[in-house]
Amino acid sequence: MTKPDFFFHGDSEPAEKPYHYKECGLPNIYLANGYQLETVDGDEYVTIHNVDGLWRAIAMNLVSSQKLLPPSAIRFLRGQMDYTQAEIADLLGVDDQTVARWEKAQARLPGPADRAIRVFYLASEASGDEGKEMLKKLVEMVTDLVERDAPLEDSVVFSTHNSHWEPELATC
Repeated sequence: MTKPDFFFHGDSEPAEKPYHYKECGLPNIYLANGYQLETVDGDEYVTIHNVDGLWRAIAMNLVSSQKLLPPSAIRFLRGQMDYTQAEIADLLGVDDQTVARWEKAQARLPGPADRAIRVFYLASEASGDEGKEMLKKLVEMVTDLVERDAPLEDSVVFSTHNSHWEPELATC
């Protein structure tokens, strides 16, 4: 028989599993610690320590590690930025019903809009210094690529080395 993993609830005794934090609106968030469960008049309440920090950590995880933002993540990030669906729609050049359909999983979020929402979050006050730093690194990386990239007019010749194709700048 294997021993169960234990997670601490604040200063209380360990629990057998982490707390499923459904209150954030995302289906897959669990807390190992940093919260307190209390029962008052038969109802269970949770107190999150530094909830703003938790929400920032959740948002940073979404923008930096999710392959494609699911509908609940779009809604969560929009809420963290304190934007309405209409405000996000204006930024993206779509109508507010399009944003609503993305958030309700009635339409697929296109790749460029997905990336733009991530950048909007990183540029927002909600992301704090960590988001600003991540955005700064992204801008530096793109700037470096643009500065060293050859203009489109230059010919590019590809050659194979050990069955691996590599581009070489041509002087044609």
